[in-house]
Amino acid sequence: MAKEKFSDKILNFIEKTGNALPHPVTLFAICAGLVLAASFIGSHLGWSVAHPATKEIVTVENLLTIQGLHRIMIQLVPNFTGFAPLGIVLVAMLGIGVAEQSGLINSSIKLVVLYSPKKLLTFTIVLAGILSNIARLPF
Repeated sequence: MAKEKFSDKILNFIEKTGNALPHPVTLFAICAGLVLAASFIGSHLGWSVAHPATKEIVTVENLLTIQGLHRIMIQLVPNFTGFAPLGIVLVAMLGIGVAEQSGLINSSIKLVVLYSPKKLLTFTIVLAGILSNIARLPF
């Protein structure tokens, strides 16, 4: 058996680490819990910072109090909808999902390969392989 290259070892490590990650919803819940814990710790330690534009002092608010939980619930939708790229991402994901489930992506890739010039066939097959692999990623 041939000796494994250093680059192969790095790629294998990255793959194993990526496969060990939990589901994205679990990661989101963990990050939300960390934010709640940081707000609790920061408020009890009296953390504050000067806003760079207004020079106003901003202090950490404990989100684990009744007022903090009310703030989370009241500002949930404005925070969600106020994130500018969110609309574009949601529409793009919806479009890609519909195109994948309807078979549009697969048939488009097949047509591109079938009607490509002979001189570009190798390039086209490689490109089609990359595109089909990207289209099947579980977003």
